[in-house]
Amino acid sequence: MNLKPDIVIIGAGLSGITCAIKCQEYDLDFIILEKIDRPGGRLGSIYEAGYIFDIGFQVFNTSYNITKSFLNLDQLDLRFFKPGALIHSNKKFEIISDPLRDIGQIFNTFFSTIPTLKDKLKILKLKFSLINYSLENDFSEDKETHIFLEDYGFSERIITEFFSPFFAGIFLEKKLKTSSKFFKYVFSKLSTGMVSLPSNGMQEIPKNMLRKMDMGKILFGSEVKKIDTDKKIKLKNGQIFEPKKIIFTGTSQSLLNKKELSYNSVKTIYFSTNSKSENAQYIHIFPQEKYINNIAFLTSISEQYSKNNDNLLSVSVIKSDISESELISHVKERLKNLYGGNFEFLKYFDIKQATVYQPAKFFNQQSNVALEDNYLFSGDHMVYGSIEGAVISGIRAVDRLLKDFN
Repeated sequence: MNLKPDIVIIGAGLSGITCAIKCQEYDLDFIILEKIDRPGGRLGSIYEAGYIFDIGFQVFNTSYNITKSFLNLDQLDLRFFKPGALIHSNKKFEIISDPLRDIGQIFNTFFSTIPTLKDKLKILKLKFSLINYSLENDFSEDKETHIFLEDYGFSERIITEFFSPFFAGIFLEKKLKTSSKFFKYVFSKLSTGMVSLPSNGMQEIPKNMLRKMDMGKILFGSEVKKIDTDKKIKLKNGQIFEPKKIIFTGTSQSLLNKKELSYNSVKTIYFSTNSKSENAQYIHIFPQEKYINNIAFLTSISEQYSKNNDNLLSVSVIKSDISESELISHVKERLKNLYGGNFEFLKYFDIKQATVYQPAKFFNQQSNVALEDNYLFSGDHMVYGSIEGAVISGIRAVDRLLKDFN
């Protein structure tokens, strides 16, 4: 093993993997140091007891065109959610769908009582205005998302019962304080792409990206202990690397005592059931529930998520003021009341660093790729918090790197 490579990449999340792919493409000598035993970072899955447990409810949007250029989509075998959502409000479920892509639900969407006629027209207007949206080229005032929606003219009801719980499931914060520019980016992607899952779980995305990688270049279980002032990287196992350049991905920048990133958290609870829910190919959202924000019936999207002849669902909880056991018990009881049948608790994730917190004006304050000549940074926090943002950041880091090696 070369302990003095050109480049050490710290972290095998999507940005680190992208950096590695580009380094390999340009024949640069590199090593990835990853402290856990799998690639993907915050994106991934655990395969256990015949189930696929994604680490939090995660999806892939087919409008992530740059990311798709790194993937073999046939191998991923993407399976699709229906566009829109099934909303539980006032003790009943209603569908709000995209009538241009979900023709079968045009009647239900048109006669849904949640959006007013004005809201429906505003949604179409927003959809068409953002078809070619570019966050980098958006020079409008950046507001909190809830203020943007109010200023755009949406009714309080659709903000409360649709936008807030639906986008809370993406932003992982319920008050919609997230940047309106990021909202517009996400809305544009949802309007032009399909929300999907690889048939064998989200872990397949980093695995697929690495399909042509020399896996000897990735050292799993290699946690960095410290970075010396002379650029030596010391691992907890005692190994020392002396690269010419270091790329810090995601939270690894804390090794330089840089300011910690702010994240939104989520609790994801998995249950199995033998009963089937109606409209299970939609994401179900719950504006009036105290704890449940959204539910996904994963085996209705891909049967591979369970090999146990049952149905697997994930429940996302944004905020909770009770213990883990109390929360699981409460959610289980609510599932019985909402859907009928029996539900068995399977797995619980309390994810503290789920998504990067991107408040209004976040995109005016981002760091540069390079801190100094030998240190570079990569991660979705440097572009926008998404799979696509992580990949773009990796490309940019290596582009900056090439200027020094050429």
